[in-house]
Amino acid sequence: MPISINKDILCRERGVVSPDYVCSKHRFMPEPKTYRDLNYKCIECSFFTVEEADQENSPTLGLCQLFSVRKYDGSLKSACSKFSKHMQDKVC
Repeated sequence: MPISINKDILCRERGVVSPDYVCSKHRFMPEPKTYRDLNYKCIECSFFTVEEADQENSPTLGLCQLFSVRKYDGSLKSACSKFSKHMQDKVC
């Protein structure tokens, strides 16, 4: 006895449904966005440090603890693959 396979889907609520059927209880999970899609900058990374002395003149000038030995403007450079979101310490 041959078994035919089609593209029908088994729903918990409705049973066998067509592939284009959308159940009211179903929620689509959005694709997770990468750091590049979110357009993060170095200044938002936890590895980017701004020195207190330079903060008055240029609050975005600092260096990366992982890759950099020279200071640069963190608001202009896009985040790298080692990006780690900086947690905010300030309470408003």
